[in-house]
Amino acid sequence: MKIRLFQQYLLEQKIDLALFFHPDPTINYFIQMEPSNAILSITPKKSRVWLTSLDKRPLLKNIILHNLLHNLKQNWEKEIKSANLKKIGLNHSSLTLEQFKKVKKLFPKSTFIDITRGVRNLRKEKTTFELQCIKEACRLTSQAFHALTKELPRKNLKTELDVAFFLEKYIQDQGAEIAFPTIAAMGKNAATPHHKTSLTKLSKGFLLVDFGAKFKNYCADMTRILFLGKPTAKEKAWYDLLLKAQMEAINSVQEGISFLALDTIVRKKLGKYSSFFIHSLGHGLGIEVHEAPVFSDKQERVKKNVPFTIEPGIYLPGKVGLRIEDTLVWDGKKVEILTKVTKDLIAVDF
Repeated sequence: MKIRLFQQYLLEQKIDLALFFHPDPTINYFIQMEPSNAILSITPKKSRVWLTSLDKRPLLKNIILHNLLHNLKQNWEKEIKSANLKKIGLNHSSLTLEQFKKVKKLFPKSTFIDITRGVRNLRKEKTTFELQCIKEACRLTSQAFHALTKELPRKNLKTELDVAFFLEKYIQDQGAEIAFPTIAAMGKNAATPHHKTSLTKLSKGFLLVDFGAKFKNYCADMTRILFLGKPTAKEKAWYDLLLKAQMEAINSVQEGISFLALDTIVRKKLGKYSSFFIHSLGHGLGIEVHEAPVFSDKQERVKKNVPFTIEPGIYLPGKVGLRIEDTLVWDGKKVEILTKVTKDLIAVDF
């Protein structure tokens, strides 16, 4: 995946070797599988990956696959230690101190360069294949939520964990994986944006679900809210305000607009509730559910084929938490919402 482009980056930066160590997701990106252990080396002319004998051998283009003995460490060290390397690129965002010390010991005369930004920029813009995978992950995610809306009235689901298990099982039954641990938050639990799904019993009020499928290593991310019982006028007003804020941001998406500008649009629409919107408006996604573009970066702007989320929220401590999230992509002419399931506030008889 984009090996040639990355090798061109190394040439431009005059970097002799880039090293990636498990569990850096960039390895998954380049070899299109999730190994149990691996080391990837890329030079301007050659790419090699070391895998343990425990993993299935992937079909690779432009990457040499090394069949290992039992000692992963000795194999890769022997192969590259003799090389005369002046500049070595390391992905600092995924590098442990132990790994850095090991490389520094192997190459005491080399200079080490942080290639985090180069890696992020490479992974940010998606290929047609990558977008197809993300769209399929979003389709399965939307289907799972639709299935949940049909299951809840049957009253077989009793707790947050039941809800999370239902969504995850549905996704896995379709042959996909789970992108991240599902958040199912009942009532005031949702006032904590990263609530840990628990045995809290379902009851009257808002039920928030934040989840996503992973298809062929690529993630979806979506948040929806249901209401168990009949919402009050005030509860409807909260939801309607949040949805209008999200849609105003989505409708403002165009080539070159900054993500901070979209954030400002949402906060202005939320008015007095803007102080209860306590996180970033969204994030990029791909191999990881959170990756570039980073919305807090002033330089980051909407670009073609760069998927991202828009997820405004209102969090009233001890009372309620609301968040609506979609995965989107700008196709060069228009914004496409990839998580296509309804955002109407569905009231479930409870």
